[in-house]
Amino acid sequence: MSLPSQFLGLALTLALLLVLSRWITSQVQIVGLRLTGNERFALTVYFLLMLPGIALHELSHAAMAKLLGLKVGKVTLGLRPRGKSVELGSVTVSSGGALRDSLVGLAPLLSGSVVLLVLGSQVFGVAALGDAWAHGGWSGVLQHADDLSSVPDFWLWAYVVFVVSNAMTPSPADRRPWLIAGLYLALALGLAYLLVGLPVLPDALSAKVSGALQLLTLSFLFTLIVDFLAAVVLLLLEVLIIQVQRT
Repeated sequence: MSLPSQFLGLALTLALLLVLSRWITSQVQIVGLRLTGNERFALTVYFLLMLPGIALHELSHAAMAKLLGLKVGKVTLGLRPRGKSVELGSVTVSSGGALRDSLVGLAPLLSGSVVLLVLGSQVFGVAALGDAWAHGGWSGVLQHADDLSSVPDFWLWAYVVFVVSNAMTPSPADRRPWLIAGLYLALALGLAYLLVGLPVLPDALSAKVSGALQLLTLSFLFTLIVDFLAAVVLLLLEVLIIQVQRT
């Protein structure tokens, strides 16, 4: 598969993962509210459930800001009203311009992707999923998926995958500087293309990049499966709660 095709596959998988994670974030709170009837209590339950991912999200902002030489204030974790919404965590960072601010906003997505890649490759061995698909299609994938449950501490690692994937989505505040930075990047890439054209990677480097992209895509696919199963459980749980409350 060519590098552009692999980039497209990675982007599509990541986009699906981010859309599903937003739905799960909303659904967890809805289920909590239906169970308790108390919005504050439901948010507290959600906060405690997602705390490891929320902590990684905020610490990623702080680490990237430090790396870029920006001033970092206090990192806070906890429920705090913010207008019509509730903030689950925050970190105060001085502005460093569109590019650096965009990188700070992008940090949770980057760190979350690294965590998912490490867990997918080192704990769950998702590279074998690609081999199973190449040799046996869906039957090979399903057969290998049965072996995943034998991974030591499977449910603990699956929980980590769940909370990290559903907390790495950039917030509206994180995305605010992206438009300006995106325009600058598009302009720079456009000028580079006009001046020197598209670079051609050496075969050895191209093979390494291709392998890395495939592994990251497989890690995202595995995470997508975990989130999909969680979404089905949440949906069925909401239906069950509604039925019980109507009787």
